[in-house]
Order: sequence, then structure tokens, then C-alpha cells
Amino acid sequence: MTETFDPMPELAVPGGWVVALVAGLAFAALVAFEVHRGTRGWLLGLRIATAMAGWLLCVQPRWVVERIDEREGRVTVLVDGSRSMEVGDRAQTVRALLDRWEGDSDEATLQRFGSLLEPASWQDLDAAVRPRDDETRLAAALESLVEADVGERLGAVVVVSDGAESDEIDPAFVAAESLRGVRVHTVSVGADEQLRDDALVSLEGDRVGFLRRPAQVRVGLRVSGGGDRNIPVTLYEGNEVVAEQVAHVAEGETTTVVLPFVPRRLGRGVYRVAIPVEADDDVPANNERAFLIHVQRDKLRVLLVAGHPTWDVRFLRSFLERDPGIDLISFFILRTTSDLTMAPPDELALIPFPTDELFREHLGSFDVVVFQDFDYGPYQMASYLPRIRAYVERGGSFAMVGGEKSFASGGYADTPIADILPVDLPRIDDPQPGLDERLVTLGSYAPEVDAERIRHPLVALGADPTATASAWARLAPLEGANLVDGVRAGAQVLLSHPRARARRGGKLPLLVTGTFGQGRVLALTTDTSWRWGLPSGGVSGDATAHERFWDRSLRWLSRDPSLEPAHVTTDRERYGPEATVRVRAHLRDARYQPLSLRSVRLALLDAAGAETSGADVVLDAEGQAEVELLGPTAAGAYRAVALDLSPSAAQEQHIAEQWFVVESGGEELADPRARPDRLQAWSEATGGSSHRASDAPSLDSFDATRTEHLGTVSRAPFASPWMLPLVAAIFSLEWWVRRRAGAR
Repeated sequence: MTETFDPMPELAVPGGWVVALVAGLAFAALVAFEVHRGTRGWLLGLRIATAMAGWLLCVQPRWVVERIDEREGRVTVLVDGSRSMEVGDRAQTVRALLDRWEGDSDEATLQRFGSLLEPASWQDLDAAVRPRDDETRLAAALESLVEADVGERLGAVVVVSDGAESDEIDPAFVAAESLRGVRVHTVSVGADEQLRDDALVSLEGDRVGFLRRPAQVRVGLRVSGGGDRNIPVTLYEGNEVVAEQVAHVAEGETTTVVLPFVPRRLGRGVYRVAIPVEADDDVPANNERAFLIHVQRDKLRVLLVAGHPTWDVRFLRSFLERDPGIDLISFFILRTTSDLTMAPPDELALIPFPTDELFREHLGSFDVVVFQDFDYGPYQMASYLPRIRAYVERGGSFAMVGGEKSFASGGYADTPIADILPVDLPRIDDPQPGLDERLVTLGSYAPEVDAERIRHPLVALGADPTATASAWARLAPLEGANLVDGVRAGAQVLLSHPRARARRGGKLPLLVTGTFGQGRVLALTTDTSWRWGLPSGGVSGDATAHERFWDRSLRWLSRDPSLEPAHVTTDRERYGPEATVRVRAHLRDARYQPLSLRSVRLALLDAAGAETSGADVVLDAEGQAEVELLGPTAAGAYRAVALDLSPSAAQEQHIAEQWFVVESGGEELADPRARPDRLQAWSEATGGSSHRASDAPSLDSFDATRTEHLGTVSRAPFASPWMLPLVAAIFSLEWWVRRRAGAR
């Protein structure tokens, strides 16, 4: 370890060098006075020593010492394996360079990098130089090398690359924070190329689009070589041309083109943008790119039909009207077609319920239909109930909320509505129970949350089961409930009455969810959920439970992806061929319980369902797992899926999936120009050397001295507690000598 002194000291005296100069002039004046008096030489020398000691005591100079540790280390060769290295003859140049260095590689190790740092072998140089990663993350690779350097034996890294980095991080910052004195020597390839390239350098599409609403994608174009050009840009959905525009692109400049389109189908849409490939184009892979757009409805369209005004109706309708993401159509049924009136219909403020218009013409336009305390009989709706059943079976959503005109009390037993409800209603041929038997009125009560379904988003009011149970205990109690026989097979009881029983036994269900065909259904057998609002706020201070419950209920009914129990995600939406795809899974069952320690297969499937790669994993206690898979080789749309491999599964079952796109160009080839300036910046920041591939020296000639700066220390030799006595002693000695010599 060596130490380097800064020749310019720092001063402890307030005011710095200005005060030091003033003090120096004062002490110099004392010395000059003695010179003027003609004092003898040895007395004058003693006065100078006294003045110097006094000045040093006053200004307290300090020197900053930098501590440096220098030692010889080994060399690691780091080869760029990203897809930009396939441009021109870059990969062949690297292979020839490694062939030349192989004889010098007794102590040197070989690794490759792209999106990740990977080991490589001198015995398989073809694999080491093969371009396949669609990212160039040099900073992350260098940091990983130094972090993995046990014993700090690494002295230098020789980076062989074209310099086209994905993340342009400041090399000086990385060197100071993470590299700990390791030198980075660089060898650039492709710097002398003259590329002829028409490229799609950027693609910025709307991540979320709305059905039948205008959307757009911004496309960046660049021309290298060949001068200015007029380039046609085409947007495709599948093989269908959606939009086309001709752009004038100047040499070396980026031109932006905006292509409009209108999504026509819900779900994930895959679009691609393409420009023609000329015969002399050196990088045809960057002439086409794809993107995903999540197409959804602009607003959640809800039809609310209420039989008569109640507190429950008022609170729910008020919430739906306030939510800007909901398009609400609501009806209070205050008049029927059989009502006697004393005036013509066109003079009445109340119109008859428009059953034909709603349930024959517009039913399919609604995402959720809610019947709240509504009986269909007086409105001649029996012929429309099969339409509601068919609507749910095709993928619609239906909810029934309790009250004296709901469920069996509303006459829905043995109707098509009874077929889709997740609860069983008393049959018509049963002995007719009176109204008081169909409605349970056993005083106030706190609903019980099913312990196995406490993580379900409709009842999960807290961050964990304990917090959820505590939150439900603080809510205002409910009153009343509709009587049902029981629940359907496959339905989930989320809330139940603590005392009342269903007609077939078991606790009376209050909140039940289920499915019918492709649709979802919900039954809430009480009409006092409004008490989870203001009344609960008066007790606990939190009046949001009612709104949170209905917000999640409507989103669950309309299949909001964020409320699904199982999720599969990829680290990106777009990849290049054979890229590394990181797949993460968080899997829960229909009760939202984690699939702990379950065996699953995480795989990549093409559009036809054929697997391109996959791995079997065991989920952790929270139902999570992560794998890295080799991406598909061909461009197109693909799915990352989770397949159930547990012994209880009769066959592989799809648990969750996520779409992604593989494109032939991508970000890595969007701008394939070599960047030797970036490599030189790394060398300058770490004390390394920078070379071109054509003049690269032998491997053993690279300086592998690791120079680590261990920090600085401050040395203040005149701040010692002995300094003051020393100055006093010198002054006393001078005074004594002068007195003995008879001088004043």
C-alpha cells in the first residue's frame, strides 16, 4: 500500500489563506524589525524560528494523504454476445482475435455478456462469439465480475465489443462505486464499417387501447448510407394492412411517423410495423418490429335495475355515479304498464320500464347487469329472462342484491335466472313459504368471513388474513337476509350469517360467487351492505369499505386481470430471437390460496400452442417461482404459460398465461452502429487502454495491475498538543538568550 500527499495543504484557521497571509506578514514584520536593528546572526535565526513556529501554530496546515493499494491480478476477457455483433463481419473479427489470444490464455479466463454475464470456454470459441442476446448490458456485467471475484484476484478486464450499449450508464460513476480498482481495457470492433441501413430505430405504441377508439403508434426511421430516401411505412394487424404512410428520411437523421389505427377486438392485440428491405441493406432484421396493445373498454358499462328506492340502492347508485371509470345506466322501477293513470303516457314524468329496448337490443353492450331488490313479474319480463341467461353464458356478468323483491321473494325460483345464480332457490312446487320465511330478520349481526377464502379480493379488506379479519370486525353490523336452499356446486361462499341456517342445512350464505358458462355471477343476499359505508365510518373512522367492496366486485365480475388469482409475467413484452426470457409466476387457486410447493411447468408456446421451451419448477410457500428460458427463434406472438403438473391434475392444466412478442430486429438492432467512443470512456474511467481490433496487442501485454483507492486521511503534524509547549519553549529560549546577550 502506498500513500500520495497533496502538496497544497489545507488550513484549519478560519478565513483560510487570507488570514494565514495576514498572520505571515505580521510575523515577517517582527523578523524584519530585527534585521533593521542589525541583530547578530544567531539571534536573528532564533527570532526566525520563533516566528515560523508561531505562524504554524496559528494556521495549522493539514495535508491530505491518499492511500492506494496496487497489486498484480489476473485477466478476464469479456466478449460481447449481443445481436448487434452479427452485423457485418464483427463476430468473425472477434473469433480471429480470440484465436490469436488463445495461446496467451493460460491465466486468463473467458466470459461473454449480453443481457446477463455467462461463462465461456477457450475450447469452444464458436459458442463464445455467437451473437444471440438482444441486450448489451456492459455495466451490469462488469459489476457482476467484480462482485464474484472472491479473494480480489481480478486485475483487469479486456472487453471486446462494438460499444452499442443498451444502458448508457456513466463509466466514471460505475468505476468509482463498483469496480474497486479493476482496470477495463477495451477492444472495439466494427468501428471502420460503412453500413448501408434503413432502420426502424424506435417504436412507441399505446400500451393500453380502447375498443373502437382511435389509437396510434409513433415510429422512428433512420437511413445510414445511400443519401436521403422516401420510405413507405406499413402497419399490419396479422396480415391485414391497417395504415400506410410514405416518409421522407434525411441521411443520418431520425424521422418520426405517426400511424393511426382503431382496435376492433378486446384483449391483447399484436401489431407490426414494416418498411421495405432493399437489396443492399446490411441489416434487414431492423426493418420490421412488433408491439402489443392491451385493448379494453373505455368504461365499465353497468346496468342497474332497482325495484324501489332504499338506502342500499341509494348508496350503490351513488358510488356507481361517482366512479369516472363506470358508464352507468340505472332504473328505479316506480311504475308498471298496468298502472292506472289519469293522463296520457306522453304527459307523465314517469315512463314505463323499457324492457324491450334494454334486454333485446342493448343487453350485449353491458359488462355487468345488477338486479337490486327487483321483481320481474309486474313488468312482463318473463320472456326476457332467457336472454339474460344466454348473455351470462356467452361471457356476461350478473349480480343479484338482496331485499324483499329479490331471490325467491322476487319470484325467481324455477326461472332462467335461477339457473345462473350461484345459490339454490326454493322451488315453486315446494310449500310456499310466506314472506317472513323467505326473509330472515334475526336482528343485527356481523357476517363471518370464510377462513379458506379470506384472501379473495372481494373480502380481503386488509394486507393479510389477520388484518382482514380485524377490518371486518370493525364494520357496522348488517340486518336481514334472503333465505336460500343452499349453494351450487363449484360456487364459493365468502360471507355467511353467524346464526341463521339455509333450508338444506349449513350456515346461511350472504355473499356467494360462481360461474355460468363463460360468465361470472354474484349473489349478495342482504340489502344492508350500505352499512359498510357511513355507519361503519362513524364506528371505526373508515367509511370506504362499501366502495372498496363494490369496486372489486364489479371488477371481478368483468374479469379485471389484476384480480385474477394466478399471474404469469415476463420481464419484457418484446424480445429478439433466442433471447433469454425471464418468466415469473405467482399462482393461487380459485380460493386465492397460494399453490404452495406445487409442481408446475413454465413454458413458452407459439400461436398454435406448440412449446418452444420450458422448465419444471416447484413453487415456494407463497406460490411463486421464476425461471429463465431460451426464447423462440422465429418472429411472432408467443405465450408464457404455467401448466399444472401435480398428481391431482388429470392432465396438464393451464393456470395462467401472458403474451409477448419476438421480433427480428428489436432494440438491439435498432441502431447497429459501432460506438468506440463508449468503450474508450470505460478505459479512461478505469485507467485502462483502448484499441481497435486491427491493432490489439497480445493478451499478456495488457496491464493487470489492480489499483484500488482506499480513501484519504488527513495529516496535521502541527495540531499536536505538544506544539504549544514547543512554541512557548522556543520563545522562552529566545528571551533567555537575548537577555544573556544583553539584547532587547
